[in-house]
Amino acid sequence: MPKSARVRLTGGQGSTPLVAAVLLLCAQTATATPPRVVAELFTSLGCSSCPPADALAGRLSTNSAVLVLSYHVTYWDGPGFADPFASRASTDRQYAYQRTLGERTVFTPQLVVNGAQSLVGSRDADVQHALTAAVTPTAVFPVQTDLTRQPDGSFSLTLSGPEIKADVWELRYIRHSTTRVHGGENGGHTLDTYNNVTHIRRLGTFKPGTLALPPLKSPEDGLAIVVQSPGPGKVLGAAAY
Repeated sequence: MPKSARVRLTGGQGSTPLVAAVLLLCAQTATATPPRVVAELFTSLGCSSCPPADALAGRLSTNSAVLVLSYHVTYWDGPGFADPFASRASTDRQYAYQRTLGERTVFTPQLVVNGAQSLVGSRDADVQHALTAAVTPTAVFPVQTDLTRQPDGSFSLTLSGPEIKADVWELRYIRHSTTRVHGGENGGHTLDTYNNVTHIRRLGTFKPGTLALPPLKSPEDGLAIVVQSPGPGKVLGAAAY
């Protein structure tokens, strides 16, 4: 597997201008406002280059304007340690992005912004630039998504917008986890990760209407909907609970 494609870069752990800007933007909007940008991080607890990107994902996950999703890939797993959040579905999604974005290979940590731009997830300056360009007061996805939790814990998803070719994805995740790593490159370290995707399901092609979704099952405590061009391609709508 392409472990050699990893990027060993570190990023700052402190506050960034982007975070401050997004906090200000979020303070001016209602908490129910859908996210304006989707940032998908491909990572692994077995990769020593990933903790700075995971930390950045944690800072960004506190801001409702940015939907952060962390996909743990399987190709870092080995006899000494297996990432408990890694899944074949997450790995397959990264390889699908490799094809649609024309990347030469996959790597960790990789951040995909709105399904259209690939970045090294630990390069703070590049991530700031990409998200600042996407998170603007007028940024609106063409597909409107309304995700509402019902009294019984289930969810109602309402989709609306123009006739457009797109796939609807349901993503369930654990918002924060602290893991003691017992092997691999991060052996002996305790790492925090955020919005760890544990469940990926394609709900079908986009069409306006309302869908009923089942309740979250512990330890999952987050639910996101991403509407995007087939491929996967450009993000056209998003919602999160």
